Amino acid sequence: MVLTLLFGGQGSQKIGMLHHWLALEKVKECVTIASDVLGEDALLLDREESLANTRGVQLSLLILQSGMALELQQRGLVPQFGAGHSLGAWSAAVAAGSLNFEDAVRLVDIRARTMHNAAPGDYGMSAVIGLNRVALSKAVDSLRAEGEEIWLSNLNSAEQSTVSGSHAALEKMEALGASLGARKIKRLKVAVPAHSALMSPARIAVAKAMEHTTVESPRYPLLANSSSRMIRTGPQVKNDLIEVIDQPVKWGPGIASLAERGVTDWIQVSPGNTLIGLLRGLDTDYTGWCVDNVGVEETMVKVGVEKH
Repeated sequence: MVLTLLFGGQGSQKIGMLHHWLALEKVKECVTIASDVLGEDALLLDREESLANTRGVQLSLLILQSGMALELQQRGLVPQFGAGHSLGAWSAAVAAGSLNFEDAVRLVDIRARTMHNAAPGDYGMSAVIGLNRVALSKAVDSLRAEGEEIWLSNLNSAEQSTVSGSHAALEKMEALGASLGARKIKRLKVAVPAHSALMSPARIAVAKAMEHTTVESPRYPLLANSSSRMIRTGPQVKNDLIEVIDQPVKWGPGIASLAERGVTDWIQVSPGNTLIGLLRGLDTDYTGWCVDNVGVEETMVKVGVEKH
């Protein structure tokens, strides 16, 4: 078994997700630590009103994913690789021992606040399914030429990419994409135009905040969002977390590379199973599941650490 832990980004959040897993020792511990760092009750971050803002989403995901991964590893799960999509890369860094959880909370708070401030109006993201990347890129360029604020953001798989921009531009993309043959265009539950040029102020702010932050070499290789390559040193992890803030996430090529390295099992740490769905189309045999669907105990059984 060659195992990769997956950590999703914005859009995978669920109302009450921290409360749902609070019985787990490491999740509860992360909630307590985050509350101390933030100076507020972190359990309030998974309320519906909090999740309407990118800050609530990003912090809730970081807390839950970090706690869940630490719980699994405390019980004996040993991944060979880690891969976090966008915000999930911060959780992956914590899980791999590269980034201290307290530092991650502090930095993600800065990341979320500055992302919101960089584009506080009517902005978001859409997933475009069934339109090849060349055609999508040309469509984005044509809308940009008309003065619209829109960028190609996440390269999720051969079948799916995302675009980020203003609501007006995203609406125009829905019509244009459909005319070009897109099978589906879906607005995502993301309140900011992530991984676009509008996020440059956030990248600069996070880079400054990380100047004196210690980032260690991860215990196992992590997938870089910015390059789709495996990274093994602290400086590489730090650079990737910073650089991808206003650059596209090259997820699909990275996952394909991991599959070529012999990954047989993929576990998405709660919440959601979006990243498991993106595995479709891989040319290798694999098993994939989300902890949300099978639970912690069954996950440990499936990886051979515990028995029924």
